[in-house]
Amino acid sequence: MSEKIYTVGELSKLSGATIRTIQYYDKINLLEAKRGEKKNIRYYSKTDLMTLQQILFYKRLGFSLKEIKNHLINFDDATDIKHILKNQADILFQQEMEIKLNLAIIEAVNASIDTNPDQNLEPIMELVLGLNKQTILDYANVEFGEKTKELINDKYDDSNEVIEVYWQWKQLILEATSYILNNTHQKKQIKLQFGQKWNNFINSITDENPDAITAFEKGLEESDKWPKEDLFLYNFSNDFIESSYQYYLRTGDTND
Repeated sequence: MSEKIYTVGELSKLSGATIRTIQYYDKINLLEAKRGEKKNIRYYSKTDLMTLQQILFYKRLGFSLKEIKNHLINFDDATDIKHILKNQADILFQQEMEIKLNLAIIEAVNASIDTNPDQNLEPIMELVLGLNKQTILDYANVEFGEKTKELINDKYDDSNEVIEVYWQWKQLILEATSYILNNTHQKKQIKLQFGQKWNNFINSITDENPDAITAFEKGLEESDKWPKEDLFLYNFSNDFIESSYQYYLRTGDTND
């Protein structure tokens, strides 16, 4: 029984890839078409369909076509493939952290603009340009005390929850810093609004649970172990944060 063959159009329908994409893969010798007796007739086999599915799978995971061609196609060693995928997962995680930092910056600057549309954005722009996109990754090298780690592990089920808390904190720290850089941090309405945000943040991560509150406080006590960037931002903005928080607690809801 002869092997099933496919035209480029049929391969496109079966795989979801466009005809132009498949033709490009042929052109760069990533997925070479078989040539019929007439040179303008090209066709593909069942094996080619499986190879195309591999290419599309790895491309979806962010691999370049060069990486796919050199390291992944027709590669049968599962252990090595697992290692390659682990490296790619690390790269994607770093990219995700860069995106989260950019989102935190956008939220912080927007909040600052909302309170003072005429402010000078140059100071916060200079600060942003100096931020390290990989700061959060430095926490992997921080040795917190056993009590702190135990409290954090009891509070959070996995590292993703801890990471989300970090980005909430970072956004608020950057927002506080932007107020200070623009000398608007003494305005009562700004202190009241920010104090409410900080109060909501504290409540969301502690749920008024004594152990969670202790974990948060323990983390702050060991701030000297933090990466330099976060330690600087924390020290720079902490007086404003604390005074705004206390002002909110004394004054009440911003909607009152």
